[in-house]
Amino acid sequence: MFEQDLTDVDFAEVMAAVERIIDPRLDGEAILAEIDRMAFHIQTATPKDAPEWDKVDAIRQYIYEPGYWNGNRAFAYDLDDPYGLKFENRFLSDYLADRRGNCVTMPFLFIAIGQRLGLDMRPSLAPQHVLVRFTTKEGEDHNIEATNGGLRSDNAPYVNNMPITAKAIANRVFLATLSNEEAVAVIAIVVVEYLIKEKRYHDAMAVADTLLNHYPNFAYAMVKKGTAAYYLLKTKFYDEYPTAQDVPDDQRYYLAYLQRVNQNTFDQAEGLGWRPAER
Repeated sequence: MFEQDLTDVDFAEVMAAVERIIDPRLDGEAILAEIDRMAFHIQTATPKDAPEWDKVDAIRQYIYEPGYWNGNRAFAYDLDDPYGLKFENRFLSDYLADRRGNCVTMPFLFIAIGQRLGLDMRPSLAPQHVLVRFTTKEGEDHNIEATNGGLRSDNAPYVNNMPITAKAIANRVFLATLSNEEAVAVIAIVVVEYLIKEKRYHDAMAVADTLLNHYPNFAYAMVKKGTAAYYLLKTKFYDEYPTAQDVPDDQRYYLAYLQRVNQNTFDQAEGLGWRPAER
């Protein structure tokens, strides 16, 4: 994905490709066709020369208000799994199917439709949360909260209610207008999470490194890499040997390496202003 020309990225195509990495049985073309269909309906109901914010409002109405345009089945926040802890719920294809989303899938659908209407939209990060960052033709950045009916928001609610430090904002960890390259990394982080779930910890660390090559201040990827290293430490050492002295000599270098990765990644994330979020 990173080898393609990233000057003009269709984020929906990236999302579909990422989901197929995780589950090749998924029909990526069907995902894109459904998003195209939704965007076409909105486009035909909106004047061609409509102001940008009118298009934003049209997306909001189409997704969140029940009507003939969505078969009276509005898309809604999944209050049973708002953080997408159930892994299948992190798929855009799942959101399109059951119309119950979370703070990952809901902004990505809004972004995908917005792009098809010619709007400059991309993901932006808050702790354990994704929001829509809309940049107008005048170059003004605005937040759109997809989990709150697609309403506009400034940075204040996120800063006031989440562990967001000024340092994290300055270092583009949170509330940044991401480049296309950084946005692709954010979309692809679900692959790291999937590999951890599958106990493929080395692969998870390798993919996290790839993402960090393209978004160096991606603190969440650092934390996930450190988490994968911890699980390796636990399964290969902490659960096997009562003390470090019991570890065979030929494995102590590997032990030290994993401990170093685990500690350094969390230190790096905290050095950028990241702080653990409480649920």
